[in-house]
Amino acid sequence: MDVEALQKLIEQKFAPEPLLAVQGLANTHATTEDEELLPDPEGARRWLIQAGLIYADADLSATDHEELLELRQAVRDMLGGHHEGATVAAAVDTLRRLAAEHPVEFEVTDTGEVRLDLGPASSGGALIAQLVGIIGQAQGRDEWERLKICPDDSCSWAFYDSSKNRGGVWCSMGDCGNREKNRRYRERQKQALYLPDGHSAAIRAMPPPAR
Repeated sequence: MDVEALQKLIEQKFAPEPLLAVQGLANTHATTEDEELLPDPEGARRWLIQAGLIYADADLSATDHEELLELRQAVRDMLGGHHEGATVAAAVDTLRRLAAEHPVEFEVTDTGEVRLDLGPASSGGALIAQLVGIIGQAQGRDEWERLKICPDDSCSWAFYDSSKNRGGVWCSMGDCGNREKNRRYRERQKQALYLPDGHSAAIRAMPPPAR
């Protein structure tokens, strides 16, 4: 993988290698500010080559592209559940099916060490197998549940929570976290306008949330 290219996409709170590749895939989706990076097989192939995830001469069929988008959505759904420790059944089913269709490949070193083959993939199917293997490896390293989706609906960015207690919520407390605090402040202000019987009430002065 091209670590520099992936970090340029992700911008902050990077997952460790090779989980960085899964984080990068999760962040290729379209947002309110960013365009879809895997729009079609050829567009996806170009991005994957740039990210160092497939060889320059690798093919990416329409089926490969469809399955890659399925994997991305399953990953994003699973990461979204990491805040509450929830399991998304449909995402698990997709991951199970793709894992069965694209078995993970390993390499054996000269010293007999068995490890994931993390070189550029030769096809879309080989890449899916590699990414599934990376997810499995991350689950055994206490890394997988640290990869989360920012709950700000205007963001939904995949970020890595490196805090000791895995209690990180926002990709950026200065941006997304403050937006949420301000939203809650405005809601409290609205609720202070009326008493339970509907009569108007004086608004109690409340300081704005700290930035």
